[in-house]
Amino acid sequence: MDILTTLQVYKELADWYERQGQAAMRDRFLILAAEAAFSSGNPEEAERLRQRLLQGNPHHMLKPFSSFAQALQSTNIQIYIHDLQVNYPPETAEALLHDLRRGTPAAAPANEGDTLLETGAQINPIIEIRDEPTRPSDPATEPLSVYPLREEPPAQPAPSRRPIPRPPLVPPDKGGKGGAQPRLRSQPAPPRPAAPASVPLPLPPEPAAPAGAWLTLILFGMTVTAGIALAFYTLARPFLPVP
Repeated sequence: MDILTTLQVYKELADWYERQGQAAMRDRFLILAAEAAFSSGNPEEAERLRQRLLQGNPHHMLKPFSSFAQALQSTNIQIYIHDLQVNYPPETAEALLHDLRRGTPAAAPANEGDTLLETGAQINPIIEIRDEPTRPSDPATEPLSVYPLREEPPAQPAPSRRPIPRPPLVPPDKGGKGGAQPRLRSQPAPPRPAAPASVPLPLPPEPAAPAGAWLTLILFGMTVTAGIALAFYTLARPFLPVP
């Protein structure tokens, strides 16, 4: 199949899925048609198909690029287009188009789950979840045994109480007053704790005489002696003989 026929098949498949409201399949065949147009030497048609794709899907992985030629320079775009070409080669796309025209439901490719989505993320395989018990219930299963977390100590018997002896009865007085009254024994008073011995306080040290105090005492004694001698001379002068 030549490139122009392949381009026409991809465009018709994109138109058919657009009428059916299947946007994901429409976008895939628009990208394949744009790549076929670019490979046939018609970059204007490839850009027109890219703009048509972005009008229906503004958040497509081709949005960041300014043109389809620039998008083909990205490694992620190249891998994505290669996966689409593996899943939808020209012969498979042509057979799919014939089935859709006849009204026969088309089967998805076997490895479609391994292709990249338009957002650049890889499709995860579908995990089938069945409503089946993981382990069949056995009615003869023994009940679970419950074990204590720790061993309880054996209960100890309560200590027996000894009988309290009663004080002896005092015989009645001679006067016959009253009956026998129990006399309680006087218990000795507990000894008082001995007062701690008083510790003598240390005497304060005597102040030391400053240096030069002896010289001051000598001068003071000489001054007092001279004063006494002068007073004695003044009183005794009238009685002294005149020379």
